[in-house]
Amino acid sequence: MKDRIVGYIARHAGKERPMPIRIMWLAAGVLVFLVAIPLTLGLLGHWVSGYVAFGIPRLLELALGITGVCVGLLFLLWSITTFWSIGRGTPVPFASPTKLVSSGPFKYTRNPIKLGAVLFYFGLGTIGDGLLTGLVMLVLGLILGTTYHRRIEEKELALRFGNEYEEYRKRTSFFIPLPPRKGK
Repeated sequence: MKDRIVGYIARHAGKERPMPIRIMWLAAGVLVFLVAIPLTLGLLGHWVSGYVAFGIPRLLELALGITGVCVGLLFLLWSITTFWSIGRGTPVPFASPTKLVSSGPFKYTRNPIKLGAVLFYFGLGTIGDGLLTGLVMLVLGLILGTTYHRRIEEKELALRFGNEYEEYRKRTSFFIPLPPRKGK
């Protein structure tokens, strides 16, 4: 099943798309990743917070939440504009970049969009409901994102870009932004 999904995405990804199609897919991605997923994760976080007592001053929660939203949006916007301008695509697989993007935030981590998303989710949950909800959203976002990236996206990118992707993968951190590794 996983191989069929990877193959399907690989067949449809990385093709040059007209501007209106790229905009449509980008809007769909925004709705899914910045509205639907945070709402779902927030409901789960709120449910968990009903069972666990966790108290820190609200002012500190708000400061952490605002920081998470701002840093998350910064990584998301930087990543998306890099995909758009250099790769001529979007983060959505059906309008993905036509070439491997390894500059901008992608020079330091293979998944800056996931980093931005989970920080954004953490911030939203913390601002909206409290630190525990934000932490639940962050952890669930990491689990879901990592599962997708390891099982689907990395295999699809290896199919599309071959050795170029393998070399990039060897020198670039999976998630935590780090300077590129040399000699690999």
